[in-house]
This record gives sequence, structure tokens and C-alpha cells, in this order.
Amino acid sequence: MGKLYDSLLSGTSGRTGRIVVANVYGNEITRTRPRKRNAQPTAKQLLIQNRMKRCAEFMQSYKGYACRHFGNRSGMRSCYNLAMTNLMENFKIDYAASSITPDYPALAFSKGGLLAAIPLSIKLSGDKLDITWQDNSAGNVDRENDLAQILLAAEGENFTFFIENAAIRSEATYSAIVPINFQEKTLHVWMAFRSNDEQTVSSSQYIGTTA
Repeated sequence: MGKLYDSLLSGTSGRTGRIVVANVYGNEITRTRPRKRNAQPTAKQLLIQNRMKRCAEFMQSYKGYACRHFGNRSGMRSCYNLAMTNLMENFKIDYAASSITPDYPALAFSKGGLLAAIPLSIKLSGDKLDITWQDNSAGNVDRENDLAQILLAAEGENFTFFIENAAIRSEATYSAIVPINFQEKTLHVWMAFRSNDEQTVSSSQYIGTTA
């Protein structure tokens, strides 16, 4: 049964039959619940479902970060929605080959207007990954203390490894210990910066790959 709180202007929630009423971020919406499907999904539908599953797994390590720091809410579209859209658009489906291939350089985990990172190099030695970047703070104390955020993905793995607040911008280097299930695989690496008060972020930059 649907419920009414004070008035329609104050918000409604609940459902009547297949009609669902909800208040989402201050917006009242009405939608129809989907019917249960009895038919088996087609090959195309399975690929689309698998892409959604892979994108959710890819984001799992940095989901909390993305929910705060991937652009700005736009109407009904949350930061999480925006981050997921980026993944869905860049996990490319080849229907003819029945395959899903991430376009790694186009993937992002952070989106904002803070001074962007300028990555310089990545070097893998055993289980240690050395990452260097340019200190482009130009003497600005706030920018010197921006915190590096680093994301690792191993080719062939759906999951990622996220390192928050790894180092400050002025240090210009960081050494990460690679998780054992990522070792001896091609790694894809991204980085971004977040202000020391954790209020603003830069857009993430794809650094490249190493094996």
C-alpha cells in the first residue's frame, strides 16, 4: 500500500500494485515495477548483464571514493551513477565475438577540478611498483600537500586495488606493494590527487601499463 506523508508536496513512498512511488534526493518519482521474466535471456542480454557485473566488480575497491568524488550530482544522477556510466561506456562489447574488452586509458575513477597529476613513470620490480610524478605545486603549500590516490588493475582480473592518500604531491614518488593475485600480470595504473581536507579532487590520469 502506498503511504502519504503530510501532503504530496511533503513526499510519498510505497507502492500500489505495480506502481512504485519514492522520494529520491528530494525528487518524487513514480515508476512501474518490472514483471518477472520467465524466458531465458538472449546472448546479447547475457553480455549486457555480464558487463554490468564486471563494472561493479571493477569499481568495488574505490566505490566509496567514487560516491564522493566523481563529478557533481546532476538531478537524479549521483556521483556513483556518473562513475558507473564511465565504466559501462568503456567496457566495450563485441557482440559478434561475444567478448567484453575494457578500454583502459578511457577508464576513470576520479573526476574534479583540482590541479591534475602529471605522471612520469611506473616501474615494476618483483612485488614493488614504483610510481613517479611531477611536483607541479609551484610553491603553493596547499597543492604541495594534496594526497595521491592510486588505482591498480590487472589484465584478466575484474577486481582492482585502490590506495588512498598514498603520498603527498611534493614527494613526487610512491612505492606500492602489489597484491599477490596481481603479480606476474600486466598492470594498468591510474592516479589522481585529493586536497588535504578531502573536499576537492582532480580528474584521474591513466599512467600506463607495466608487466
